[in-house]
Amino acid sequence: MKIVVIGNGVIGEALVAALCEEGHNITVIDEDADTVSSVVNKYDVFGVTGNGASIDTQTEAGVPECDIIISVAPSDELNLICCTIGKQLGAKRAIARVRDPDYLKQVSFMSRNLGIDMIVNPEYEAAREAARLIRFPAAIKLEKFARGQVEVVEIHIGANHPFIDLALKDFKSRFGTDTLICAVVRDDQQFIPGGNFVIREGDSVSIAGSRPDINALFVKIGLVGKQLKRVLLIGGGRITRYLVDPLAESGYKMRIIEKDLDVCEELADIFPKVKIIHGDATDPDLLYEEGLKDADACVVMTENDHTNLIISMFAQSRDVDKVIAKIASPSFVKLSENAGVDSNITPQFIITSKVLQYVRGQVNKGDRGAKSSIVALHRIADNRVEALEFDVAEDFKHTGVPLSKLKLKPNVLVASVIRNGTVFYAHGDTTIEVGDSVVILTTNPHVCDLGDVIA
Repeated sequence: MKIVVIGNGVIGEALVAALCEEGHNITVIDEDADTVSSVVNKYDVFGVTGNGASIDTQTEAGVPECDIIISVAPSDELNLICCTIGKQLGAKRAIARVRDPDYLKQVSFMSRNLGIDMIVNPEYEAAREAARLIRFPAAIKLEKFARGQVEVVEIHIGANHPFIDLALKDFKSRFGTDTLICAVVRDDQQFIPGGNFVIREGDSVSIAGSRPDINALFVKIGLVGKQLKRVLLIGGGRITRYLVDPLAESGYKMRIIEKDLDVCEELADIFPKVKIIHGDATDPDLLYEEGLKDADACVVMTENDHTNLIISMFAQSRDVDKVIAKIASPSFVKLSENAGVDSNITPQFIITSKVLQYVRGQVNKGDRGAKSSIVALHRIADNRVEALEFDVAEDFKHTGVPLSKLKLKPNVLVASVIRNGTVFYAHGDTTIEVGDSVVILTTNPHVCDLGDVIA
């Protein structure tokens, strides 16, 4: 597909990298000539220096003939204008990054009247992920499928964990729940494990199943700890603002530490029931005395990776039950993991997955005419394993065949089948039928359709 990306910041470059891996024809627009030169030299893309909202610039970049225009410049207004102009020039689809909560209330209006097909909001999605992790603190990462009926939960296998030395073929008989270990990361390698795979200390393990079954498993292995009640939020930016209301609705008590006095005053007006503390959270004494010593969870969401890493490490050293850090740089993600921080949230990875899901769906509709396309796509296990959900339509040619007789491509695992609202742990006798939802995991690239996993 021909795709034009406007804005080459952190989000823009992450999208360019992922879309290039998918084999698309990419053109990047940015006002900074050095930025354009850098991305052109780093990736196999075309570059145009100029204002993304200019008709001349968009025309030079090939927007009138492109399949998708994606605008992820810093300004919401600029992104909306770029996408509107792009659609008027002839772009088939338009995706805009929009972060202001007021604009998010108008998504249907913008889609209907401005021609914008998809709105992405990294901060909102990051806040949703943080809320899920606070509600299920044993997880490093948690993704939902089939309208919440299936979850894929990642946990770390520490010393004396009951999974150590467990062969996966013995998993169900040992623990008796309809859950499935579906991905493992070990020593910087990722695995879609088979029955003979043995879990070792230090592994990160992803488990698929329904929420009740996963909860039952966690009770059996002793991973259900105390209920978190008090949350300390570091940084008063957009992620924090999106996070406060859902946490308040769930009964959590919160404090926010923010070093900018003007932002503190603004937060106090928006959230009158939340205690706002003006101060620098990199000061250990202030951090500890103003909330950390009483906190069950600490969520660090400033705009600086160094700051987030330092504060998170300090919170971890003070035995806070759950520590979550926003980390933008991929190199810092590994540093954070090595430092023992519970969970990292990287907004550009979240948005990249959502955009890839949309793009692959368009590939199916446009190039293949296929119907069993992607409903959800999440990257797990260090972002090297894809967990995908498909709705099964009439075009799928392998209905009624037991999985034991269905020849899947290497590195593919069928995790769950959802039929008439019931979640089935996939086993050899399981069949796939029209109307099912199917969750699969794979390390194979470019899976667009359920048929792509069949050998």
